[in-house]
Amino acid sequence: MIIKNNILGTFFSITAFSLFVVMDSIAKYLADYCSVSQIVWARYFFHIIFMIFFMIFIKEKINLKKDYKTQLLRSLFLVFATVTTYYAVRYNDLINFYIIFFSTPLFVSLFSFLFLKEKLTKVGLILVFLSFGTIIFALEPNNLNLSTYLFIPLLTALSFAGYQLFTKVISKNKEPFVALFYTGILGSIIFSIVAFFNWTPIEDSHAWLVLFLLGFIGFVSHYMFAYALQILDLSYITNFQYSQLILASLINVYFFNDPISTNKMIGIVMIIILGVIFVQTQAKSKA
Repeated sequence: MIIKNNILGTFFSITAFSLFVVMDSIAKYLADYCSVSQIVWARYFFHIIFMIFFMIFIKEKINLKKDYKTQLLRSLFLVFATVTTYYAVRYNDLINFYIIFFSTPLFVSLFSFLFLKEKLTKVGLILVFLSFGTIIFALEPNNLNLSTYLFIPLLTALSFAGYQLFTKVISKNKEPFVALFYTGILGSIIFSIVAFFNWTPIEDSHAWLVLFLLGFIGFVSHYMFAYALQILDLSYITNFQYSQLILASLINVYFFNDPISTNKMIGIVMIIILGVIFVQTQAKSKA
């Protein structure tokens, strides 16, 4: 049973991380048809509709009162990460976004060290600096067009690190689906208001279908991620997060026609290697 759960949890983790990349790619595509506020609105509005139908027909019971303050903060971090992600992919290459975004595990460990008093080994600290250096190398600062938009992915990394930090805080209560509910409610309410006052007509009818698809993928991917968190440790799941860099690279080339330089290819490989070593090192230090 344990082996079966581990296999299922691993499958859900990899699938969820892949769908996260697909969502971000869809958001980048939709930027030509809608405003960012409309994209975020659709992401959460359709998400909560699917969530309600799921709760009615599957009869999933969740405890909305348990750790509700922490759950609300956790959900707000995820909503903010979604907003910054969609702005980031609109104004940056998809692969540049993901290269910067992969500073997230490093921020999670630093935040855990500062706020949760978790151990950060000397080897782990060295790997943090090496990883940041690799990220800078992969971004090719000499050829990079520096602008305020380049720093938006960093906000995404910090926001998602905050989300994962609060995930750690409440990991013992095994109520990951509460965040799925709160995130959908908060995102849909906030951005229904924002989109209402900033609404621009969506002239292309197929864009509505893609917006609907975005919400559906958003719900399915986060449901899978939530399920994986129920049966696996976050440190184990993080190992599979690096598969996003590979998928993002392929999508960047074949769908957005953005070439990947040698520096980026070397950087991506090094980010994955250093990241996996870092996660494994930190996990062993807690054992």
